Amino acid sequence: MTAGLVSEDRYARQRLVPGWDQQRLRSARVVVIGVGALGNEVARVLTMSGVGELILCDPDTVEASNLSRTILFRTGDIGRPKAEAAAAALCDLAPGVDAEARVADLVSGVGLAELRDADLVVSCLDSAAARVGLAERCGRVGAALLDAGTQPWGGEVRYYPAGGACFGCALTPAERRAEDDRYSCATYRPGAPAAASAPIAGQIGAWQATFAIRLLCGLPVVHGVLAVDGAGTAGRVQTRGRDPRCPLHAGIGAVERLAVSAEDTVADLLGALRPGEVPEGWAEFDRPLGGRSRTLSAAPPDRRLYELGVAPREVLRVVPARATDPMRHVELAERKGP
Repeated sequence: MTAGLVSEDRYARQRLVPGWDQQRLRSARVVVIGVGALGNEVARVLTMSGVGELILCDPDTVEASNLSRTILFRTGDIGRPKAEAAAAALCDLAPGVDAEARVADLVSGVGLAELRDADLVVSCLDSAAARVGLAERCGRVGAALLDAGTQPWGGEVRYYPAGGACFGCALTPAERRAEDDRYSCATYRPGAPAAASAPIAGQIGAWQATFAIRLLCGLPVVHGVLAVDGAGTAGRVQTRGRDPRCPLHAGIGAVERLAVSAEDTVADLLGALRPGEVPEGWAEFDRPLGGRSRTLSAAPPDRRLYELGVAPREVLRVVPARATDPMRHVELAERKGP
């Protein structure tokens, strides 16, 4: 094909797809939590489809065993943070994309206000406990969540619209309270599922990305669980209702916006609050005199909030000075620097 016959519009053929809305994709902001096998595939497809802005959150680094199931990582990325390696690859793949890396866990990496304002939150996590944690944070701000998980020869895609059932609704109270059980997919341990094969990781990631694109374009998807397996049984939809006893749907209500960002200090935060109020974060940090705490005023006044695990645009709980006053929530501002 000669250069003159090549269309300048890289999305020209996608625009012919019924229901496709390239402008909506271009203006969309998507949060991807976890950029391992599933997250790689989802981020790649979203980027190639023309999604304008991605936030990639993952605390881990690239290992050699990741390379067989991830399209964005190369041998030279071993030891590099997954989020940074993926963001760099995506910007090379589609120079117009804005891919921001957050090298942190889901609590410290993405603030509640960012989850609330995103066009879509996509969960590519590798443990039930982490999914519960993300479901709870999405529930607090009414954010819809698109989740997926893999097994050795199969997997599931689960869409949880705002106000409907969440991942925790199908769990017992004990399962909801389970401690984080993250483990390396390369490490087997008794009772844990084996890692998914490369074709399954790609297949489930493609299904999840398809759901994401349809949601961003305003097209319907099934509400429930789409189960897929490598033996040829695909498209089995399981519907689950919302559990009225599930505690993960507790919202935070109205919030007050502050002119303080996660890059500011504890002193800056306390100066923006009412006298005697006590701010609380969502991640624990080491106190100077020992022990761990989520009470931000227990940290040295000159500590930056992000150093204490506070995510950008986080929504913080504030304990009132008087016990008779209600607890309130405040929203941090956008980061000031690059």
